[in-house]
Amino acid sequence: MVAKLVKLVAAATLALGISSAWAQGVVHEGTVVDTMNGGGYTYVQIKESDKTFWAAGPQVEVSKGDTVVVQEQMWMNDFTSKTLNRTFDELLFVGRIDKK
Repeated sequence: MVAKLVKLVAAATLALGISSAWAQGVVHEGTVVDTMNGGGYTYVQIKESDKTFWAAGPQVEVSKGDTVVVQEQMWMNDFTSKTLNRTFDELLFVGRIDKK
């Protein structure tokens, strides 16, 4: 019974395209280095301790220098935003971008 339930949850996770990082709830907090809006999304470049990365989520008002918190959902490599006419080497998609 438990094994069957585990298989169902694993299948649902794969079907929804949810990354294992999202399932683990990895949270990042850092300072906004750069930000732009396009296509209903806000893109933020976040500096977190010794690394810097781009994240995208539903459009919100954020400014350079703001501290934000995001939770991992899905990483994409070589993601091209047609609206921004830009390709991101690595982009983290998040459900929301929260100012702290």
